Amino acid sequence: MRTSSKGIALIKQFEGWRSTAYQDVAGVLTIGYGFTKDVQADDRMTREEADARLAQELGLYEAGVRMAAGECNQNQFDALVCFAWNVGIAGMRGSSVIKAHKRGDHQAAARAFGLWNKAGGKVWPGLTRRR
Repeated sequence: MRTSSKGIALIKQFEGWRSTAYQDVAGVLTIGYGFTKDVQADDRMTREEADARLAQELGLYEAGVRMAAGECNQNQFDALVCFAWNVGIAGMRGSSVIKAHKRGDHQAAARAFGLWNKAGGKVWPGLTRRR
């Protein structure tokens, strides 16, 4: 299974796009659609470069979700990839979201998303809205 166009739009919507590197709310250097790997303070990126990097890196997150979640419908898969994109594959793997999903308790999994609304120990309205 691959992330649908709706899932990609969800990532783009919630991450936003920035052409220059900045520190996110947790102090992590970030650019584009939430890219953090190998970002330097003076980095710049075009939207075309961000789209290409998103397409390239998305496969890693999709594989992480496939390995951790088991069976998913398209909406569940998209939501889990978006979640993994934001909290990392390791964070997603150990989350209460995945544990509930694997038990087949999709209502508990949906509620568990709401627990992931903090960065740097602080609740952020943007993360609350995202979940």
